[in-house]
Amino acid sequence: MSAVLGKAVQWGYIASNPASRADVPSIGYHEAAYLDEPDARRLLELLQSEPIKWRALITFDVFSGLRRGEIAGLRWKDIDSESHTIMISQTSNYLPGKGVYLDTPKSRKSQRCLKLSTTAFLMLFEYKDWQDKQKQKLGDAWLNTDDRIFTNDFGEPIFPDSITQWFTGFIKRSGLPKVTVHSLRHTYASLMIADGVPLVIVSHNLGHAQQSTTSNIYTHVIASAEAKAAQTFDKFDDILQAKKESEPNPIVEISKIG
Repeated sequence: MSAVLGKAVQWGYIASNPASRADVPSIGYHEAAYLDEPDARRLLELLQSEPIKWRALITFDVFSGLRRGEIAGLRWKDIDSESHTIMISQTSNYLPGKGVYLDTPKSRKSQRCLKLSTTAFLMLFEYKDWQDKQKQKLGDAWLNTDDRIFTNDFGEPIFPDSITQWFTGFIKRSGLPKVTVHSLRHTYASLMIADGVPLVIVSHNLGHAQQSTTSNIYTHVIASAEAKAAQTFDKFDDILQAKKESEPNPIVEISKIG
């Protein structure tokens, strides 16, 4: 609002910007919901008995930290299996009255090249095998016309809200903590931070415009990582203890003199 009114001042429509004198309300702190390592492992275990269409998508999201629109917009041509990288260059979104539409990522830094694990690509290869068989089985009825990776059973781009609906039902019957599709992105980031991955890399992988955004969202995880980091040099405690044990006890030495 302030930016709009500022333009109005610049163009001579109004004399001053009334929003510049407004008190900005504080934004309450909300800890990002995510799965810790044991729960993330349990999630992946439970997914093994689910249809490949959903198992691959959710697993890949855990391993990549993509936004829902980013994962729905992925195309096979965005994948480089040799370098194990993916290119985020478009998103698939939905708005009532507009339907499903393609858009560019939310910021310049959201358009990024992301290197993923071998495990993530093995999951993709398994899914690609299913998709190829599905395409062969349906023949002319296969409807994937824009090379989309994650599709419905007939090859059409997956409906973004259907990802949310399926995952919500899965979580309800899984016994896992109540998390959302977006929580998979937080899980990805939290696991990396806990494993000591530099914040600048985490921020890049998430496509955040600023590193401060990453540090603000994951304050609680960073604090835990810092506490763990503080214990790094405790591994040398045995050397110091050995030194103390080899030194003479001053009280004992005085008693001997007496």
